[in-house]
Amino acid sequence: MLNAKTLAAAGMLVLTGGLAACGNSSSGSDAGSSAAPTDASKASFCATFTELGADVTPKEAADKLGSVGTPSGIDSGARHGFEVLLDHLRRLPDNAKEADLTAMARGLKASDQADVVSFLKYYGDECQDLPSDSPS
Repeated sequence: MLNAKTLAAAGMLVLTGGLAACGNSSSGSDAGSSAAPTDASKASFCATFTELGADVTPKEAADKLGSVGTPSGIDSGARHGFEVLLDHLRRLPDNAKEADLTAMARGLKASDQADVVSFLKYYGDECQDLPSDSPS
């Protein structure tokens, strides 16, 4: 099951270079066609991550994040990274473990990896002032 801490850990795998892949594998991502809203408020965007409970599956997390979407000010690369992340979360098993997240991250194309990193940086910048006592 995924929670906000697990999503953050997945993000950290990407951000800290936990990806050993050179980025030449295909992620098969058609994430650019996401129907997730593009006009979320900062508060609802940030709250969606912190409100994910310990019993949420990767698909449920993707569905919750996708139903809120991203704020309109997000750049196109970060938005694409959000869509790639949702697409790949939907493919994970319900009982995903850290190894599944690592494998997911390693399976991304280099351009998708860069966009996911861009999204995670965007999320960090936008939501850094949130209280740290969010549910885990």
